[in-house]
Amino acid sequence: MTGELTSELIAGCAILDREGLTTAFGHLSARTADGGVVVSANRGPGLVRDERDLIALDTDGSAREDADQALVPGEAAIHLRILARRPDAVSVCRFHGPSCLAFSTLGRPLSAAIGMGLFVGAEVPWFDTCTTITDAEHADRLACCLGDGAAVLLRGFGAVTVGRSVSEAVVRAWMLERSAAAALAAGAVATPLSYPAAAAEPFVAATGPAQAQIARAWNYLGRTNPIAKELVHT
Repeated sequence: MTGELTSELIAGCAILDREGLTTAFGHLSARTADGGVVVSANRGPGLVRDERDLIALDTDGSAREDADQALVPGEAAIHLRILARRPDAVSVCRFHGPSCLAFSTLGRPLSAAIGMGLFVGAEVPWFDTCTTITDAEHADRLACCLGDGAAVLLRGFGAVTVGRSVSEAVVRAWMLERSAAAALAAGAVATPLSYPAAAAEPFVAATGPAQAQIARAWNYLGRTNPIAKELVHT
């Protein structure tokens, strides 16, 4: 695991916690150059301070080297199976933002009705579950529901975002939370207008102007965070 990847994960965890997207629950992961996965420990992203709070995993979910297996998140299978199915993805963010939690109870996909929502696609799919996802078969079904998209809602359990970098996965989580909050607020008055699929295409593309906006959001979130500010470089 490189020093740059460690810094990004520590910064990402600090941002998720400060923005209220995680508490004692939630985790952030990234693919490593040697084919493994490194994930934040199961004590909560807000307690990640250095490399000792990040757990390197083999593809079967076992902890590498001298890492404590007891610190592996119960939902590590989510990260492992999504990354296995998505060669384009580098990072997976599992979080429980209040608005995503609330919207996930409605039993339907979340359509993009605001600009920030377009960064996670025109429609975020909904995955029906009554438990946390701790085994490969369950995680595979979640990965199938996610497909090639940027995010997925889990009934009663929050959401998952993916990114081509740690920063993209974290910023997408932040934007998804705001999209869900707007939908809930507008829905109290009437049904929000939804953007067509074509409108989201430039926002989720690997190249193009949207990537500069992702970098801008990452820079803002990092530089305004007392833990992350020394680790964020854009």
